[in-house]
Amino acid sequence: MNLGGPRPPFPPPPGAGFGGAPPAPPSGGMRPPFPGAGMPPPPGGMPPPPGGMPAPPFPPGPGSVGGARPPTDQMRSMSLSGVPPPPGGMPPPPGPLNHAGSFPGPMPPPGAGIRPPPGPGGLPPGMPPPPPSGGTPIGMPQQVGPPSTNSGMLSGIPPPPPRMSGSGGGSILANGMPGRPGGFPGPPPPPGMGMPPPPPGMGGPPHPGGPPGPPGMMGPPPMMQGGPPPPGMAPPGPPPPPGAHHPHHQPMGAPGQPGGITSAGSQNRIDPSQIPRPSAAPTETLTFETRVAGQHVAPPPAASRFAVRDRGSCGPRYMRASLNQVPFSSDLLNNSQMPFVSVIAPLALPDPADEPLQVVDLGELGPVRCARCKAYMNPFMRFMSSGRTFVCNFCGCSNQTPDAYFCHLGPDGRRRDADERPELCRGSVEYAATPEYMVRPPMAPAHFFVVDASQAAVASGATATVCSAISRVLDDMPHPERSLVGLATFDNVVQFYALRPGCSQPQMLVMCDTTDVFAPDSAPLMVNVAEHKAALQDLLKSIPNMFNVAAPRAADACAGAAVEAAIAVLKPTGGKVHAFLSTLPSVGLHMLKARDAVGVGEKDKLAFLLSQDNTLKSLAASAADYQVAVDIAFLNNSHIDVASWSDLAASTGGSLYNYAHFSPALDHDALLNDLKWNLVRPQGMEAVMRLRASQGLDVTSYSGHFYRMPSNPTDVYLPAIDADKAILAHITHTEKLAPGAECYLQAALLYTTPAGQRRIRVHTLALPISDNVSTVFKGADLDAYIVHLSRRVAGGLPGGTLAGAREGVTSSVVATLHAYRKYCAASSSAVQLILPEALKLLPLYALALLKGPGLKDGAKPDERALWCGQMMSLPAARITPALYPRLLPVHRMLDDGSAEHGSGVPDGAVASSESLDIGGCHLLENGHDAILYFDKQAAPALLRDLVGVSSYEELTRLGQPAPLALLPLDTPASAALQALLTRVRIHRSSFMRLRVARKGDPAEVAFFSGLVEDRSTAGCSYVEYLCQVHRLIQNKMV
Repeated sequence: MNLGGPRPPFPPPPGAGFGGAPPAPPSGGMRPPFPGAGMPPPPGGMPPPPGGMPAPPFPPGPGSVGGARPPTDQMRSMSLSGVPPPPGGMPPPPGPLNHAGSFPGPMPPPGAGIRPPPGPGGLPPGMPPPPPSGGTPIGMPQQVGPPSTNSGMLSGIPPPPPRMSGSGGGSILANGMPGRPGGFPGPPPPPGMGMPPPPPGMGGPPHPGGPPGPPGMMGPPPMMQGGPPPPGMAPPGPPPPPGAHHPHHQPMGAPGQPGGITSAGSQNRIDPSQIPRPSAAPTETLTFETRVAGQHVAPPPAASRFAVRDRGSCGPRYMRASLNQVPFSSDLLNNSQMPFVSVIAPLALPDPADEPLQVVDLGELGPVRCARCKAYMNPFMRFMSSGRTFVCNFCGCSNQTPDAYFCHLGPDGRRRDADERPELCRGSVEYAATPEYMVRPPMAPAHFFVVDASQAAVASGATATVCSAISRVLDDMPHPERSLVGLATFDNVVQFYALRPGCSQPQMLVMCDTTDVFAPDSAPLMVNVAEHKAALQDLLKSIPNMFNVAAPRAADACAGAAVEAAIAVLKPTGGKVHAFLSTLPSVGLHMLKARDAVGVGEKDKLAFLLSQDNTLKSLAASAADYQVAVDIAFLNNSHIDVASWSDLAASTGGSLYNYAHFSPALDHDALLNDLKWNLVRPQGMEAVMRLRASQGLDVTSYSGHFYRMPSNPTDVYLPAIDADKAILAHITHTEKLAPGAECYLQAALLYTTPAGQRRIRVHTLALPISDNVSTVFKGADLDAYIVHLSRRVAGGLPGGTLAGAREGVTSSVVATLHAYRKYCAASSSAVQLILPEALKLLPLYALALLKGPGLKDGAKPDERALWCGQMMSLPAARITPALYPRLLPVHRMLDDGSAEHGSGVPDGAVASSESLDIGGCHLLENGHDAILYFDKQAAPALLRDLVGVSSYEELTRLGQPAPLALLPLDTPASAALQALLTRVRIHRSSFMRLRVARKGDPAEVAFFSGLVEDRSTAGCSYVEYLCQVHRLIQNKMV
């Protein structure tokens, strides 16, 4: 077979689709941080192997600290007006405070909690609608009479209607913001930031784990209660759609209810501790069964720690839908104003406690599939005629059972071998592919490294750091006996290195014409790792000296020509290009010009997020045709135009790595760990994926890092796919579904493992169908909703406007919450903001999205473009922590010993300056970066033990203006901090480069930007945003 031409995509057998997956990771856990943390390379030359941090075991599983919350049918309600209740209103609530101020990170991402179990379902004809009574009005003051003159009551909000005896209304009063009359209160500024302290009544001093509420403020949430509305209390508002009901919202504090919420202090102000926040992480790993008693179970938060028990439907790590109760019609879906999407991570990293994925090898028979729709055998296909036929659960077609697959049925109608065959009892399986799924032998892993050796790269230490990292990962290259490696460097020309058999020295081939790129074929550029590892490592050791910065050299760089030449080298075999770039390409093919965002306003098009060289898109399409993926690492200290380069990664299934403001002392360990994880993580090559939906549903589009074949829009082509990638599929109705039945989604991935095996990984998900809009809201999945919202923003920013993207985020939140208010809580007071339990954190994540690098004012073009690229590829478990960081009080953890001797995932505090202790040390991490912040009144002993300085003033002067690296010291506190960092890195499956924030440097700005609940230059506070959302909902209700 001719391997020199374009590699055709793998066609399915007649009418076939695709499916498959890579082997389990070593030790079957989360990504470990590899050895070498903490010691920077010495100045000049080749950095030595760092030896600061010992190699921890493979991590326990991806996720964040978001914990499980107890199932409940409670609805959250927050009232945002200063209108008092009628006389005799809410009595004082009994019960203890349910404090939700401490943040466990959700990737779960934060704070999602376990979704409540499905409710009773639809109502029989003629039955009156039951009113839910589990309201949680927040902060209604217990006063009678008109509101105070400074209550800040929102204009246009009518007073609450009369209520039944024993009911009270809840409200959050909108008193004046300090220094901003008529505004809304928010958390106080961080210590030492020069802002005035909060006025009396806004809460006490910072409290461990977040701002506390007064004792006895809040009891357990009430449960939903049924029953018709009382006489004379007809529910207001428009008539509900088919299947909806008019619930009445029973305020907290009514007789028989377990508690209520009042405002804090004598001043009628909002108490931030009472608003929804991410819940605390469970102390033990949750065991999650995908089905219980034959029914689908809503999954826990994506970033929480849970062990999956596959009971016929796939686990949420592999696939989760935004709706765990699917609307029976498109009209009901439109009424809910929620997206119907599925987040698919086919090669997701399992938790060590998960049941292992079973491999099914049926020999020459191959996978058993439906003859009409080509769906793969799964637990929901029904066998009939004593097992001689089976009915497809996707299209309803009756198929003959192959003779080699026949088995008699038992008394219950199931095959007698159902529990012995993984494909008949599990939602996730992997098949060994037969020759009909191949058009050539499985490709070998091939890696071509492109190293920037320009004058700027050598001077910054990037060239030496990259060569050191490549040399060290060759020792851990998986399957070295069949892996191929190539190497090239570039400055104003491209240098290839050939290792001929029997030659002691490598041969350098120079491509001087960077406008007419080609791949030299006069010498072997790709060599076997096992045979030439020592020669490759000697070559990498000599490269930094070959490009000595002292020698007179041109300052130009031809990065575009070097990457295109590397792709040409890999076209005969396929593989992956690892490009390490430090400077903007100034000569040769794909030369780019510097761009900035100066003068670009909120309503101006973001043209700098579009590629300025369309030939890079053509190059990416050509690479994908030949099964070549491109990973790009940016080690720049100036603008490098990430927006143009990102097309190469987005169309080939590649990854983007950011080491902006590169410093060898800070970034050597992160680069080494990221590169090693890139090679050893669960991954596949030359892959094709398809998502099938059962009758009545259809997949309309996909988003993510993959190649879109114009001639075949139903399949997703992936030159590379790994555990850190997810595809988002959009699903629509084509006809009405049967309420009470189930619909099905099946993702099949055909791919080649690094070991050279052709596999088909199949994930099948069964979801119940409902005709009740309230049930649909109860089954909403916050993580999938946030992935959809983030990708919609990231996909619309290039060529769009900041104003349009920001308005789109808020309008989506308002539309969903207004629909819930309209169809599920129409009888509640207009002064209350009603939040569905499953989506109670939606406003918080929307605010974090608005204040992130993608949408905030002042973000640099490269920073904004990199954020867009990451949001388009990351799975749910890594997006929510990226939006809402985790804040850890290091000084407290050192005092109580939990930093060094703790187990599991440490809980975080609320991402607000109110959580910062005076004189403390705090760690802020989001799964990508970690920042260590010392208060200016930090104790000298703490500074001495962790950083080696005796005062905060000495810390601010240390090493200026270069960034400060935190090196391990020979002290118990330093060892405990390193142990804590190891646990956090294992938990996040990311090494996360660590920076120490000092007064006035960029790390300090980044630290306070991560406190998303505070008012800042990036936007309003969390409380203010809730008020804004409530006002917009009220406008839609008029």
